[in-house]
Amino acid sequence: MLFWDDVKSSFDPQQQNEAVVPTSANHKWKNNTNSYGKPFHFTESEDTKSHRKSVFYEATAKSTFLMEPNYQPQDSQRKRLFVSWWYKPSMDPSTDGGSNKFIRIWDNSSGYGTRISWTQMHLTCGEKVHWGRWNGQVNEWNHHMIDVDLEKKSTRTWINGQLIHDLACEKDPGYPNLPLHVRLLGFEHNLNLFQNMTTALTDIYIASSPARVEISEDSRWTPAMKKEILPIKSWTDNKIVVGFHDGLVKTSGKTYLYVINHDEKVNAQGVLLSCPSCPKSPLTP
Repeated sequence: MLFWDDVKSSFDPQQQNEAVVPTSANHKWKNNTNSYGKPFHFTESEDTKSHRKSVFYEATAKSTFLMEPNYQPQDSQRKRLFVSWWYKPSMDPSTDGGSNKFIRIWDNSSGYGTRISWTQMHLTCGEKVHWGRWNGQVNEWNHHMIDVDLEKKSTRTWINGQLIHDLACEKDPGYPNLPLHVRLLGFEHNLNLFQNMTTALTDIYIASSPARVEISEDSRWTPAMKKEILPIKSWTDNKIVVGFHDGLVKTSGKTYLYVINHDEKVNAQGVLLSCPSCPKSPLTP
């Protein structure tokens, strides 16, 4: 894992609700939107995946996004990058038209190298295009994932476990040694519509491969099962250490663990966890 942002770890309890998310080389993110949009702020409420009071990023504007997460680049990122995040829009991002970007992935910061963009209607890589519309739920938390594997010339996206795009994509030959990075994440609208769009983000996970650890209430793994990706603290051949994360999955009942490796192989049968100290869901009687 290269980067994990659960939002609450960046939130200072001394701050007021709706304080603008700070950005710099010393914060989670380098920049917060631009002059054409409105920056994200912290929102503290129970309108979270777990329905417990916590914080998430939110803003109402035609464009609102975070730019360039701060982490140490690795050589393994030259042709591979995996990003997972949760996205909640107040309206369908296809409603008013335009090319509305959820994420941009570049290698050259000037934008002249490898350029990958996922919008509400397509996935683009340079001049190549794969069409496929956003099919998430409005006013609900939707799980977005993108896996860029330029060694295999493949870039895929998923929404709530359903494959949306699979595009043949190649590394720009002019920048073979530059690592891929997230240029922006959020909602970037290119016209003057969506003035009343509210965008919320949380639980942003970035890694140099799709290798990850998930928990679910389902005993057998399926792509579309309700799940949470856990932040990885360390990973060796003999031991994986992860952090607990209180999200969509209720840890008060039966919870199963899954390990997905670099080649996306996963244990089909979940490993039942025992966590008597885990918090119970407020929806549990």
